Amino acid sequence: MKSTDMRLDVTSMTGLRQKVEIAATLHLPDDMSDGDLQLIFAVHGGGYRRLYWNPPFADESYSFARWFTNHGKAVLAIDMLGMGESSKPEPENLLSGAIVTVAHASALSQVVALLDRSVSITGLGHSMGGMMMIAQAAAHPVFDRVAVLGWANEPMVLGDTDVATLQADLIPSGYLPTAREPMRTLFYWPDVPSDLIEADEAHASTTPATLGREALTPGIVHEAAARIALPVLVVQSEIDTSPAPEKELAYFGASPTVELQIVKDAAHCQNFAGTRSKHWADLNDWIDRTS
Repeated sequence: MKSTDMRLDVTSMTGLRQKVEIAATLHLPDDMSDGDLQLIFAVHGGGYRRLYWNPPFADESYSFARWFTNHGKAVLAIDMLGMGESSKPEPENLLSGAIVTVAHASALSQVVALLDRSVSITGLGHSMGGMMMIAQAAAHPVFDRVAVLGWANEPMVLGDTDVATLQADLIPSGYLPTAREPMRTLFYWPDVPSDLIEADEAHASTTPATLGREALTPGIVHEAAARIALPVLVVQSEIDTSPAPEKELAYFGASPTVELQIVKDAAHCQNFAGTRSKHWADLNDWIDRTS
């Protein structure tokens, strides 16, 4: 796997009167075949950063990016605007979901231009990143397919906490640390090693209050989901955010095909589950079938 870290200037697209950059890592296969390049545009969830897709604190078997590049696909992982190493505009309340979405779309277009070859793009978002992926796919239609992992359009269940409690803890503006302990039973299947959980939590990112508030707003991307006229894959784990995964499919009314995959023996953070390789193989099969 060949990995390149990038800082992508998206200032002109955001309308913010300050420099705005998206931090990203492009992971490419060691052997690039001819023809279309399959590119996965991967967006992490709340409290995370792009390391979720290639964690430096875990062995290589936990690397989503390495698994997919070994199977001939490229992975572009970004830090969401306001998170990780991406810019954190001040004051935070200048941000909106629309600004974050256009920043991500600009970052993707810059990398596609740098690749200078035909690409088939899978937009993939995990958790809050799934919310952002739905919004981006509806507003900036450059994807060939969309995978929504661990995001619920149904009223969300959140482990040992709930939406009302999290809403009450939100501040009006700013960058918030994620309280991970109440989320552990949601995030990690019981077989995830405790030292891996501790390392994952140590690499957490703050989250913009704006995005946290949107993620906790019922129905926030229902209209956007209904406009996505692409193949859609919904992925939920045995322990996850949707109380009724089978009902998630109906939200994507314009999609020609909507599929549901349930990751067995896994919680919300599928990349840490003992069944992660099976999950990745099923995802890879869906990408190939819809290409």
